[in-house]
Amino acid sequence: MYSINIKGKVTSKDKKLVKLEMIFFQTGYNRVSKVLNITGPIKDWDNASQSFISKSSDAIKKNKMLLDLKLKYQKIAEEWEEEGRKWSPAELALSLDKKKGKEMKEEDRSLSVSQMIDYLIKKFSEKEKEKNGKIVKSLASVKDYKIIKRALEEFTQKKYNKPLSVFYFSDITKQFLLDFVLYTQKKGIANGNKAGLNQKLRKLRAIVNYAKGLNMHGADPEIFGCVEDKMKWHKFEPRTVSKRVIQLIENVDRSLLTPKEEFCLDLFLFSYYTGGMANVDVCHLTYNMIQGNQVIYERMKFPKIGKPLLIEKSKLIIEKYEGQGIDNYVFPVFTKKHTTEAKMRNRVIQISNRVSKTLTKVCNILDIKENITWYSARGTFISRMVDAGCSPAVTAEQAGNSVAVIFKHYYKFTEGETLLTKMNSVF
Repeated sequence: MYSINIKGKVTSKDKKLVKLEMIFFQTGYNRVSKVLNITGPIKDWDNASQSFISKSSDAIKKNKMLLDLKLKYQKIAEEWEEEGRKWSPAELALSLDKKKGKEMKEEDRSLSVSQMIDYLIKKFSEKEKEKNGKIVKSLASVKDYKIIKRALEEFTQKKYNKPLSVFYFSDITKQFLLDFVLYTQKKGIANGNKAGLNQKLRKLRAIVNYAKGLNMHGADPEIFGCVEDKMKWHKFEPRTVSKRVIQLIENVDRSLLTPKEEFCLDLFLFSYYTGGMANVDVCHLTYNMIQGNQVIYERMKFPKIGKPLLIEKSKLIIEKYEGQGIDNYVFPVFTKKHTTEAKMRNRVIQISNRVSKTLTKVCNILDIKENITWYSARGTFISRMVDAGCSPAVTAEQAGNSVAVIFKHYYKFTEGETLLTKMNSVF
């Protein structure tokens, strides 16, 4: 059984206007909503009839648009049902989306670098994808493009005394790249860091690559060969901690923590017990992702499936917060005021910062010298599983990574003293 309905509610920015959403439902799946680019006076909207009740020509026109849109989705759903296809509400919500790659007009083939970045920001701001039965947008990509744009604007103004808006892809030469590298390195030295040089170069190359795909004049990704060594990832040092440290954290005197801090500690431990689940994935965990003694979910940041088993410790944490989360969420991270994806994203950042502060406090209480963050959970889980003799393939599957990645980025041997004792007994 499925349904397609239109619901209206007051907009947050203007209490006199209605915000319309198409609600897609199918038995066995979470409801999926999609905001419509149609609005009007809230006093004229009727949820029962799913239409504007005003007799004005504008209202009649909008009602026709809404009905036409609903019928288009209805037709697709009926075709899928006839085919016997297994589909989800999220798939139906995305079924009418246009291919963005065809939006670029022929006369726009000579955009400036600044205009191209703005085009990509707009493209990814509107791009929707399905994750764990929900429609999400590519906000992380939008943020990355905004960062590189600000960096390039500052560079061209200070280095060449010209705004980024006058630079075209034919101006992105080897000398331009070398100048950008030196400028960014100097800035990093002044700030005591690397200034994100390799990430910025990689993002700029991605922009040039995209521009080449759209036949932008002068776009040549090959010129990045002159800075190839600057784009290499630095040797990664896992933030893995030992079994002893984790045991100390598990047994910390919780009377020294506030209820909010105890909640943050539980989120970290749950993450550790479930394959080192990322902060955003823990916060967005819903009950439909739990299947028996296992969680099966698609990672928010990467197109990878994680399949961690639920040990008794993780089950106890779930039971502890049962019924406290809104909607179908396992943990009480979000509230009714987190109504947009942007607000939910900011909430995850806020909770992550609280977890870091809580871990710092716990480490101070226990006199632990390591700098432990939420990110430490993944490497610690992986290292402990591998050291316990578990298959790397099984470990990687639970973490939502490949075997190569877990050894390259996460595994770290932390039981040096134990190994020395074993070796002395052997030899």
